Amino acid sequence: MAIAGTADDLYAAGEIARPRRYRTLRALLRKKIAMIAIFYLVIFYSAGIFAPLVAPYDPNDQELTVEARRQPPSSEHIFGTDGLGRDLFSRVLYAARTTILFTLVVILTGGLILGLGLGLLAGYRGGWVDTAIMRIGEVLGGLPTLILMLAITASFRTRINGLSFWLEDHTWLGDDAKTLVKFTIIVGASVPFAWIGSSRIVRGQTLSIRESSFVLAAEAMGASTWRIVTRHILPGVMPLFVVGLSASMAGIAGAEVALSYLGLGIDPPGASFGNLISDAGFVRTFEQYPHLLLASSMPVVFFFFSWNLLGDALVDLFEPRTHTQG
Repeated sequence: MAIAGTADDLYAAGEIARPRRYRTLRALLRKKIAMIAIFYLVIFYSAGIFAPLVAPYDPNDQELTVEARRQPPSSEHIFGTDGLGRDLFSRVLYAARTTILFTLVVILTGGLILGLGLGLLAGYRGGWVDTAIMRIGEVLGGLPTLILMLAITASFRTRINGLSFWLEDHTWLGDDAKTLVKFTIIVGASVPFAWIGSSRIVRGQTLSIRESSFVLAAEAMGASTWRIVTRHILPGVMPLFVVGLSASMAGIAGAEVALSYLGLGIDPPGASFGNLISDAGFVRTFEQYPHLLLASSMPVVFFFFSWNLLGDALVDLFEPRTHTQG
C-alpha cells in the first residue's frame, strides 16, 4: 500500500510540474537579456539554414577586377566584397550555415548521445562503470584540447586530401567532396571532447535522483532499468543538461572557427568564419578595409555572446542556489 501511495504521489507531482514549466517559460520571457540573445540566435540560425534562399549571390562567384575587389558596403553588396570580389554578405550566410551544421552534429553526437548517455549510465549503474567513464573523462579533460585537435587534423591532412580527390572523381559530390571530408574530420576531432562536461553534470544529477523515493518505489515495483531511467531520472536531469549544453555551444563553435582560421578546418572556397577572419585579419588590410574583418567576425562574436548570455539566464532559472536570487 505504501508503494501504491508513492506512485499516486508521483503522478500528482507530475500534474503539478506542468504549470511549473509554464512558470519557468514566463520567467525566461521576463529576462530581457535572454530575449535579446534568443532573438539574435533565431536570426542567426534562420539566416544559416535558409542561406541558399537568402544569399543574393553565389558565395564562390569571383570578380577579379580592381573595381570589384574589396568594395565597401553598399546597396549592391550589403557587407561589401572580399579580396576576390566575392559578395561578403553571401559568404557570411554560408559561414553561419557551416557553424550551425558543425555545432548541431557535435551536440547530437558528443553532447546528446555520449554526454547524456554516458552520464546516465555512470550515475545509475555506479561501481566500476562509473569509475571507468569518469576516469576516461578526466584523462581527456586534462589534455590541451585545441592543441590535440590541431594534431589530429594535421596528422590526417595528407590522407584527407587523397580521399577528397577520390570522392571528387568517383562520386556525385564533385567540388563539395573536399569540404565534406574536412568537415567530417573536424567533427571527429571535436566529438571525443564534447561529452566530458555534459556527462559530469548528468552523472551528478543522476546520483542525486537515484536515491529519491519515487525511484526506489519504481524499482520495488519491478520497473525495468530503461523505464526508470527514461521516465523517472531523465526528466529531472534535462534542465541542468540543457543549461550545460547552452554554456558549451560557444566553445564548440569556437573550435571550428579556430581550426579553420589556422588552416586545418574548412578550406576555401568553403565558407567558414575562421577562413573569412583569416583572409581579412591582416593589420594593413584592417586599416584600409575594416569592413572585411568586422563583417566576418562580428556575427560569430555575437553568436558566442548570445549563447553565453542565454546560458547564464538558464542557470538562474534551473540552478536552485541562484534561482532565488534572480
